[in-house]
Amino acid sequence: MSSSTTAMHAAMSFLNFVLLALLQLKYQNKKISPFEAHGTIILLYILTSLVYSTAFIALLLRAHLQLPETLFLATLEHISLLSGALACDLLLLILAPPFGYFLLAFGGVLVLVKALLGSYQQIIGHLLDVAAISERARDLIPNVFHRSGRQEARNQAHAMASVCFQKY
Repeated sequence: MSSSTTAMHAAMSFLNFVLLALLQLKYQNKKISPFEAHGTIILLYILTSLVYSTAFIALLLRAHLQLPETLFLATLEHISLLSGALACDLLLLILAPPFGYFLLAFGGVLVLVKALLGSYQQIIGHLLDVAAISERARDLIPNVFHRSGRQEARNQAHAMASVCFQKY
């Protein structure tokens, strides 16, 4: 794990403990517990905390065993950070609902933007493939409407399709 990731995990753990202490203070003199008032959110918090803890322990074991960096471990690190942030946000939903909903929406937008930026190269590649196919198809259209050129157009279409499908 890099030092920036370690710092994020430390900050997330600290924030989690602070929010849990604030939750305890908020419901200290109330007759209803947070489990009764916000049962679904507490259940989701427990689930995301378990996912975060499990992923974080796996990352610590990887660092301890000095395993090589793989795509699986990078994905596990993203899952760990995302579930830790979601756990903190779920506690904020109980403590300060408007701020919690704002952070939930903002986090969702950030995840979507990151996913789009990560797949940008793939999207551009597919668009360029479609553009190349469209140019070849445009050249075939005049041949389709002339009787003498239909067989030639059919042969060109089969050749174009075989070239396109060889890529995949």
